[in-house]
Amino acid sequence: MKPVNNNNVSMFQPNVKTINLTRESVSMGDDAFDHSLKVEVDRNWNISQILEKIIEINYLPQIHGGKATWSVAHHTPLAIVAQQWGKPELICGADYPYANTEHYITIGSLHFNYHAQQDPITVLEILRRYRDPQ
Repeated sequence: MKPVNNNNVSMFQPNVKTINLTRESVSMGDDAFDHSLKVEVDRNWNISQILEKIIEINYLPQIHGGKATWSVAHHTPLAIVAQQWGKPELICGADYPYANTEHYITIGSLHFNYHAQQDPITVLEILRRYRDPQ
């Protein structure tokens, strides 16, 4: 792993940012393993590009039957990732800009919630109604 400074920016590659990933367990046997991972992404990537990278590296386990549903959150739900879908479906509406653009948000960590074999459309509809009570 490359050294990072306090802003999760690689000291060797200034256009790279490290994001901490965590996920829920999918079974009792899966409980025995650490589900955290640090992944490096381009600082200018939006949330869709970040999620595509996470899918590409096979961070989320494949479930027998091919119908696992995950929600991904950074303080609030951002997207649904379904094993049977080709790409993530954003909950947040706009594809959050990632660096030095209007509506910039800093993403230092993402958590994946496992919804078992729940219908991803149903989970998406429920989470789109989520409101932060502030």
